[in-house]
Amino acid sequence: MEDKIMQLLSNKIVSSPLFKIMVVDKDMNLIWCNKAHADMFPGEELVGRKCYETLGDTKVHKGCPTCVALGTGKQVRGLYDFGETNSQIVTIPLGEGLVAKIMMDVPKNADGRLELFE
Repeated sequence: MEDKIMQLLSNKIVSSPLFKIMVVDKDMNLIWCNKAHADMFPGEELVGRKCYETLGDTKVHKGCPTCVALGTGKQVRGLYDFGETNSQIVTIPLGEGLVAKIMMDVPKNADGRLELFE
């Protein structure tokens, strides 16, 4: 039963529109992303680009959680300001020089109201 729950949970998280997920290598190249992250850039090829480029920047962000996770081998989380929204970011080292970066946007005017998603 536990394997089935893990599979169901994994599939729901990866396919959720709430979680923008990418896998980044040690050189900060995006090697995979889920649909929610890709939907931020319709028609653009993201695989092979630098992680920070897919977040609208030209260089690594100060305090980059992906860099910290790669350097320490530990999970990292933080709230980052991206202008109109904040993003809660969690980075999880996967081994072999790879890090999963999971982002969830948090509106600046968050008021505790529920938003429903499919």
